Amino acid sequence: MRIFKRGLNLFLFMTAVICVQAQVTKLQINEIMVNNQGDYVDHYGQNSPWIEIYNNSGASTNIGGCFLSDDLNNPRKYPITKGDKNTIIGPRQFTIFWADNNATRGTFHVNFRLDPAKENTVYLSDASGKLIDKLIVPAKESALVDKSYGRKTDGSQELGVLAKPTPNINNAFADRDAANEKFKENDPTGIAMSVTAVAVVFLALILLYVCFKYTGRFYINRGHKKAVAAAEAKGGTVDQSKIGDTDGIPVEVCAAIAAALYEMQNDIHDIEDAVLTIEKKAVSYSPWSSKIYGLRQTPQVNTKR
Repeated sequence: MRIFKRGLNLFLFMTAVICVQAQVTKLQINEIMVNNQGDYVDHYGQNSPWIEIYNNSGASTNIGGCFLSDDLNNPRKYPITKGDKNTIIGPRQFTIFWADNNATRGTFHVNFRLDPAKENTVYLSDASGKLIDKLIVPAKESALVDKSYGRKTDGSQELGVLAKPTPNINNAFADRDAANEKFKENDPTGIAMSVTAVAVVFLALILLYVCFKYTGRFYINRGHKKAVAAAEAKGGTVDQSKIGDTDGIPVEVCAAIAAALYEMQNDIHDIEDAVLTIEKKAVSYSPWSSKIYGLRQTPQVNTKR
């Protein structure tokens, strides 16, 4: 029995290790900005190169214990701190590391700095030093000011300069922002946008008017046909000119009468609240009306009995 329990515990432990390892291998270097002059700042208000790590798995992954480096010969250059809850990356989420060569500022500040004057390669390794992912930023792209280089869509293999840096945001938003910027260039005053919005509103109102108008006519005609059919079924005739005639009674009054009859037939009416409320009246007290002020002498209790 003990041997079975030990074997089961070993199996569960190995399964957990394999699952964790599989999740770690889903980590990817998603986006890098080398020449950061005025785009994204850290908690100290500094513009530094940054590295975005993406969790391409469906479960949260702890990046603590992994390594970042800019040197292939030293893959364990910067050990990511264990025990920091912020190193847990949610599924399809991101985290940012600052390549400012100032590791004393916290877990997410590495001990190397990316150089915009040359080609930069960033390596991500697991706890054993095995390479998980790498991203090479060519020298030309490294020199671009406030431009990031990375995967066109999160986790994809298509690399290039993004239309707009997207730290901690889905890289696909870069293309959307580019489209917005292009629309802004073509319509700087916003007149086209305003005209389009007003046209959409009026078109919707016209469609609603037509819909309600012809829907009402359809049901009125349908009611007339039912009335004629019912009268003919009883052997009578119906004067088509008087169908729907209320003899001069306003439509609102007819509607109110119809609603009252409906409520009466279905026994729908208000129920009176039978709660009895007793209000307490405060009686004003005045020392002038008190009997004790009319006594000449305070009564004494006779204790000799």
